[in-house]
Amino acid sequence: MNRTKKLIMTLLPVVVLGLGTTAQAQDTPPPSDPPPPPPPTAHRSSSSGDGAGLGIGATIPLSGVGSFPAANVVYDTSMFHIEGLLSFTSDPPAGGMGDRTNIWLFGAGGWYHLHRGASSDLSVGGVVAINYTSTPAGSDTLTVIEPGINARAFLTSNFAIFFRGGLAIGLGNDDGAEFAFGAQPLLIGGFTYFLR
Repeated sequence: MNRTKKLIMTLLPVVVLGLGTTAQAQDTPPPSDPPPPPPPTAHRSSSSGDGAGLGIGATIPLSGVGSFPAANVVYDTSMFHIEGLLSFTSDPPAGGMGDRTNIWLFGAGGWYHLHRGASSDLSVGGVVAINYTSTPAGSDTLTVIEPGINARAFLTSNFAIFFRGGLAIGLGNDDGAEFAFGAQPLLIGGFTYFLR
């Protein structure tokens, strides 16, 4: 009995330590694998997605007013893009004597993206431009309204060419006294470099 008592007393601490270690191992969860990295963001070469942002370029108004080409500043979002036009020319008189002829063009336009592709878009909208001409004989102001369509192709993620078609409607003074109204279908183009 004495031996049995010694054996039980010797085994009792081993069993208690073994149960304690097993209980401790069950309380601590095994380390988990780290979460997988997020997928890389896809870079698109068009105005689809979040838009191309701010861009600068050149275009010719449909009506052909002003100097050629006009500088344009474009802000492109995913649903539409807006633009501003500006040009200035100053020509000397034919004989070299007298006042110069100055031509200013200011304009703004907006285009809603009807369809967006992987590297292109098709939009509807228009441009309103004001052409101011100052000559030695006087001045002339022509306002042009140009509704139409605009198709852009992004050759790279930053560079786009576009073609525009529509109707050019001119309103203003002709020879300082008459009111002129005219409309004609036209097609022109331009480019934009986006600063992204």
